[in-house]
Amino acid sequence: MVNLTFSSSLPVDRREELEALMFFHPQQGEHESGINASILSYGFPKIIVEHDQLRIGIEGREVQTLYAFLDRGREKDLAGVIVYTRTGEDTLVLLHMAVKPEYSYSVGYRNELVLVRILAQVRSIAKRIKGVKRLSIAYAGQIVPRAEI
Repeated sequence: MVNLTFSSSLPVDRREELEALMFFHPQQGEHESGINASILSYGFPKIIVEHDQLRIGIEGREVQTLYAFLDRGREKDLAGVIVYTRTGEDTLVLLHMAVKPEYSYSVGYRNELVLVRILAQVRSIAKRIKGVKRLSIAYAGQIVPRAEI
């Protein structure tokens, strides 16, 4: 399996790469209803620059961004991103997620399970947050039933 690393920061010089992943993804149309439902429920995501780093923000909400990278030697390839927030005392909701097409299950990295591994990392983060017991995914106009962590 390829080595995935995770970070909550992305340098500003990678803005175009993040824009392509979050807002111009070629498979975006396949998930349009889920994306629109999340936007209607939680707000529109936008790229924010803070201290020479990029993150995804949603007006009026405290959200976190988690980036996944494939180690390719000197440069780490941005493989995916997840945006999530805490709702209530016990739940993290995954609002937006994207994996570069070349790292998705349907294309070349079928056995690498990149999205599954990103979700596992979010689950690991959730376990370390006091009071959080569940993960939910905003999808298709409803919240997917909460999974115990």
